[in-house]
Amino acid sequence: MINDVYAAIKSNAKVSSLFKTCPLEIIDEIEVKNFSTGEFKLLQGNKYDDTYVLVSGKVKVYLISGGGKEVVLDVYDAGMLIGEQEAIIKTAYSASILNITPVVMLKINNRNFRKWIDLDHVFASNFIYNLSEQLYHLTKRTERYSLHSALEQTVAYLINELQTGDQITRKQLEYEVDTSYRNINRILQILSQVDAIEVDRGNITILDHSKLYDILRNGE
Repeated sequence: MINDVYAAIKSNAKVSSLFKTCPLEIIDEIEVKNFSTGEFKLLQGNKYDDTYVLVSGKVKVYLISGGGKEVVLDVYDAGMLIGEQEAIIKTAYSASILNITPVVMLKINNRNFRKWIDLDHVFASNFIYNLSEQLYHLTKRTERYSLHSALEQTVAYLINELQTGDQITRKQLEYEVDTSYRNINRILQILSQVDAIEVDRGNITILDHSKLYDILRNGE
């Protein structure tokens, strides 16, 4: 089992960096967990005994209102920690977690996770930085949700993804834009009609980035 843990740690550069100075007594207690899409689920309001490190795949972090409306706060990929804040302050989850692809996780008991922070000062320093980065990212996302229309959110996301060079999909927009699936389709149709984008089988290709910038500037 310990060989599986080391193999998982070495499989991703971010994860490997995270565990670079981790004490052996902590690594010895870690478990590797594999989950099919939708199988890994942690619910807001519930307490859990473990912290997770995402080795591969993606999970969404989201809130559900009393009326059943879902708002996605973030989408995590390899190298991200799950449940670390709750482990430190020993409280229930403030948001829900669901894996949207198959994932590999490293499971660490909360007690051992807190011990890791106490023993590993390099990790503790990086941990503070990562928490600050997450808080900044969450603030920017909240600003986007609160102050910008669904169209503006969509266009801003498309422009950002264009700069990364990653494939853009309709499914990703569901996690990044605070609106209904129906409204996302309507927005994509509008952008297609002005030849700013092309949608083929759920994949989005940007045809004219200048038109996207114009829409973002003009708000229409």
